[in-house]
Amino acid sequence: MRRLLSVFVAVCLILSLFTGIFVTVPSARADLLEGDYLYNVSSGKATIIKYMGKGGKVTIPSTLGGYPVTSIGDDAFSMCMVLTSMIIPNSVTTIDDYAFSGCYELTSITIGTSVTTLGIAAFAGCYRLTSVTIPTSVTSIGIAAFSSCAALTSVTIPNSVTHIGTSAFEECTGLTSVSIGRGVNSIGYETFWNCPSLTSVTIPNSITRIGGEAFSGCLGLTAVHFIGNAPTGTTDMFKSCAAGFTIYYISGTTGWTNPWYGYPTVAKTLKTVVLQIGKSTFTVNDATKTLDSPPVIKNGRTLVPIRAIIEALAGTVGWDATTKKATVTLGKKTIALWIGKSAATVNGVSTLIDSTDAKVVPEIINGRTMLPLRFVSENLGATVGWDQNTQTITITYTP
Repeated sequence: MRRLLSVFVAVCLILSLFTGIFVTVPSARADLLEGDYLYNVSSGKATIIKYMGKGGKVTIPSTLGGYPVTSIGDDAFSMCMVLTSMIIPNSVTTIDDYAFSGCYELTSITIGTSVTTLGIAAFAGCYRLTSVTIPTSVTSIGIAAFSSCAALTSVTIPNSVTHIGTSAFEECTGLTSVSIGRGVNSIGYETFWNCPSLTSVTIPNSITRIGGEAFSGCLGLTAVHFIGNAPTGTTDMFKSCAAGFTIYYISGTTGWTNPWYGYPTVAKTLKTVVLQIGKSTFTVNDATKTLDSPPVIKNGRTLVPIRAIIEALAGTVGWDATTKKATVTLGKKTIALWIGKSAATVNGVSTLIDSTDAKVVPEIINGRTMLPLRFVSENLGATVGWDQNTQTITITYTP
C-alpha cells in the first residue's frame, strides 16, 4: 500500500509541476484570471484553479470577480516552492486533492473556520510545516493529507473529525504531540506510520477501530492510553514501536485482555477534572476543590490558574519571578511557558501555544498567573472537552 501510494503521490506531483508550467492564461474552459489567481465559477461560487504569484506570505482573497472563494482546487498551489506562509479565508469550505502538496518552504498555515474537507495529499510533502491546528469545522481528513511533513511537531484533530484517513500523517518524523478529538471513530491504515518522535498517544473513547500498521514504525512510542472500551484492531497496528511498549486502559472498561492483539496491557485509574468558566470551584473525580481565581475566556481560549489542577493530578508547578516563567511537570512531560510569549517548550522542544492566534499567551490577571488550559492539558497527555452551552471544560487524564 505504501509503495503504491508513494508512486501515486509522486506521479501527481510531477503532473502538477507540468501543469504549473503550461497553465498561465485563462483556458478555453472559460477560466478567469484576477491578480495572482486563475479560477472558475460554478453556481455563483469561485474555485481557485492555479496560483501564479511570487510566493512568500500569501493571504487568499475571500472573493474573486465578486464571487465567494469556496474551494481551493486540485493542485492549485502544488509545487509552489516559494510559498512560505498561507492564510485561508473563512469563505473556503473545501481544500481539494494535492492543493498544497510539495510546497517545500511552507512553514505556517492558518485554515479558515469554514473548511470541512481536507483532500487527498492536500499538504503532502510540505517538509518545513511545523504545526497545524485543524479547525472544528473539518469533518474529513483525506488520504495522505499531511504525509511526509517531516518538520510537523504537533497536531490537534478536533472533535468534528470522524475519520482519519489512510496514511494521513505517514512519515511525519518530527511529530511529538498529537491530540485526537472525541468525534473520531476510526484511525485508518498506516495513519501514523513511521512517526518515530511520538512517545505517547491518548485514544478517546469514540474510537471503535484501528487500522493495520496505524502506528507501525513509531520507534519512540512507549505507551498508548485508551479512555474507552477496547476497539477492534490488528496484530500489526503497533508493530516496531519502542522496547517495553505498553497499552494502558481504564479500569472498568470492557473488551481488554492481556495481551491484547499481542500487546501487553495495564489497567489504570482515570482522573476527570471538571471546570466552568467564571467559577472558582472545580471537581476531580467528583471531589470539590478550589482555584485561586475562576477560569476566563480571552482571545477565544480558556485561561486558568493551573497550579490547583496540576497538583490534583499529582503534578507540580514552578514559578520563576525573574524570567516570568511557569514550569508545569506531570509524569514524563515538562512544559515551560513565559508571560506574554506565544511560544512554549514541551520537553525542551519549542512549540507555538496557538498556531492560529499569536495573541493567545500566558497572562497575569488580578495578580494570578493564568495559562492556556487546552495547550497545557493536551501537551501533558490529557484530553480536553468543551460544552459551549454550559461553558464547562472536562479534562480526562490517565496517570
